[in-house]
Amino acid sequence: MEFIDYRLRWDGQINRSNLTDFFGISVPQASLDITEYTKLASNNMEYDTRARVYRATEAFQPVFQSSAVERYLEDLLRVAVQPDVPYGSFLGWQSPVAGVPKLGRRLNADVVGEILRAIRENGSVEVTYQSMTDPEGSERKLTPHALVHDGNRWHARAYCHKRNDFRDFSLTRIKRAQYAGPDHERASMDAAWNKVVDVILTAHPKLSPAKRRLIESDYSMEKGEMHLECRQALLLYLLFQLNLTEDQAVQRPEVIQLALKNRDEIYALLHP
Repeated sequence: MEFIDYRLRWDGQINRSNLTDFFGISVPQASLDITEYTKLASNNMEYDTRARVYRATEAFQPVFQSSAVERYLEDLLRVAVQPDVPYGSFLGWQSPVAGVPKLGRRLNADVVGEILRAIRENGSVEVTYQSMTDPEGSERKLTPHALVHDGNRWHARAYCHKRNDFRDFSLTRIKRAQYAGPDHERASMDAAWNKVVDVILTAHPKLSPAKRRLIESDYSMEKGEMHLECRQALLLYLLFQLNLTEDQAVQRPEVIQLALKNRDEIYALLHP
């Protein structure tokens, strides 16, 4: 049903061969599926007898969230940026699309597997971890409770038994990981992880009124504000993506574009 909905929304049409080719089902089954879809949304498609396809009507309204524009553009981008990586989607006809290449980072599947096991079993792992302050690496015991993606890299959110604190550990810098047995549930003790912060964004106040209205429109702001909920532990990643860290604040307003309305509150949480 989602496949039919997606193809109608983004290809504008669908036929039984689309279903038989994608799912490996019989023609009669494809016909039954299309009939079933019409029960969900009787006004979404009509049959073109000349072309022998079902076409989306002008009254089409998607039934499933998987037909959202964000999902479609994400599908296109993944195929464009990483065509060599197998990726399943409902894409049919594809518009030409290009994306800025992403830097590849080495991920060790065995390391990730051990981290996931520790999360799943409330256990700990013994790791060899390298960092900018310790490029040669040292032994640590970690109790991870979540994975984190900062928009560029994957991290493990973990309790560090060496530092007696919760920190993020880049998965690419864990050179060795070995399950070290059960620990206990620690996620509830991670205050920065469990605290959700309301980040209030506005257009940069030093932009001209016309430029501020443009930025407000870009981000669908209401009454000149946009609210984002973010875990305290992830605030620095978010600010870096938005060009709003203290180091980035010296740039021109046209470069920064946004501003933090609750700047003092957010910056105070970065340095508790």
